[in-house]
Parts: sequence; structure tokens; C-alpha cells
Amino acid sequence: MSVQAKRGLKEKAEEEAKAFIPVFLYVWFLLAVLGVHKSIVLSQAHIVQHQGFAVAKALAFAKVLFVANSFGIWRIFDNRPLITPILLKSLLFGALLIGMDIGEQALLERFWPAHADHDGVDLDNLRILLSVGLVTFAALIPFFGYREFAKLIGEKELQKVLFVRRETFVPQREVERAGETALGETIER
Repeated sequence: MSVQAKRGLKEKAEEEAKAFIPVFLYVWFLLAVLGVHKSIVLSQAHIVQHQGFAVAKALAFAKVLFVANSFGIWRIFDNRPLITPILLKSLLFGALLIGMDIGEQALLERFWPAHADHDGVDLDNLRILLSVGLVTFAALIPFFGYREFAKLIGEKELQKVLFVRRETFVPQREVERAGETALGETIER
């Protein structure tokens, strides 16, 4: 393999890692917080066990999301209002995340029954299933909102808007002063 091909491969791997890591971190954080919440609400002692599964599920979920984006499945939403892809992606991936949780419980019951979460998502209890779905859906909205806005205005521009002081890129004080001066002139006339 030539040096240029190796460099191109390395750059592509770095680019994909930069895209994958934030997805993994957000999903891991979401699952970790939900795991701690569940342990506290149910007064369970195995909070650490939930964190280990949160990392594994976040890796799997991030990979599924990454592959779906690689195939361009979401291009059908490109001409829709921005809220449509945000809500639909949150809904679809929320359902996927719940499905992964149900699959995890089934695997634990099958291969590691002593450590299975016997208070997992109960398919027979529609109220619990809907509440877990609603929480997951709501928690994914900011994630997909950020991604959709980044596609719209550009990743670097969105990061600048969110993480840099406003005065740095929009001289807010000057805009406010100009507005006050124009308002004062209008009132005096």
C-alpha cells in the first residue's frame, strides 16, 4: 500500500472516529443516567452493573446509528421541516434502544440468569413500556436536534454558536447600543 493511500486511510479512520465518539458518549451518558435513576427508584444495589451494560449498549447503539448514517437512510427527510427528522429519528432510535434493552434482558435471562435484571422492561405492562419509551424519546431529541442543526449550518458554526461567548462572534453590545440609539431617535421625532 502506498504512503498516500495509508495517509488517506488514516485520515478517513480519524474522521469516522471523530463522528463516532460523540454519538457513543451521548448514548453512554444517557444510558448511564437512566441506569442510575432506575437503580435509585427501584432501590437496587447493583448500580455498577448497570454502568457496564450502559457502555456495551452505547457501543452497539452508536454503531447502529453510525451505520444508518453511512448508508444515507435519512436523506428522505432532507426536504422536510427541521422538526420532522428530529422527532422521527428520536422516535425510531428510541424504539431501537428499548428493543436493545429487551434483547439484553432476554440474553441475560438465557445465559446469566443470576445477574439478570428481573425488574426490566415488562412487555405486559403497557404503562411502563410507554413511560420508558417517552423518556427515551425525549432524551434523544437534543441529540438529534444538535445533529440536524449541525447539518443545516455546519458543525464548526454550530459549535461556535453553542460553545463560544456571543460577544466573540456577534458584537452584542454594539448591536444593542445601535438599537437603543435608533429607538431614542424615533421617540424624539
